[in-house]
Amino acid sequence: MAYINSLPQPLFAREFGNQMWWPVHDIDVQTGMYRIDVCGMLDVSHVGNVAEFRDADGNVHDSADFYSDADRSHQTDEDVAT
Repeated sequence: MAYINSLPQPLFAREFGNQMWWPVHDIDVQTGMYRIDVCGMLDVSHVGNVAEFRDADGNVHDSADFYSDADRSHQTDEDVAT
């Protein structure tokens, strides 16, 4: 969760088979569900459907990094600062 929270907000998600980037409203780290803003309405999906996330700085992140067993998800606040 520290990894996700360390990313500059807002986040955008691009799902597999889609070239559109959608603004992420929130992510439930326990279930892997997230909500995106689609034309003012919230749509629910799962992180497993996301090809990439993009942060506010334009950096692209693999959705696999958002899983708790991924190496990046175990970064501490000190790791993120370096």
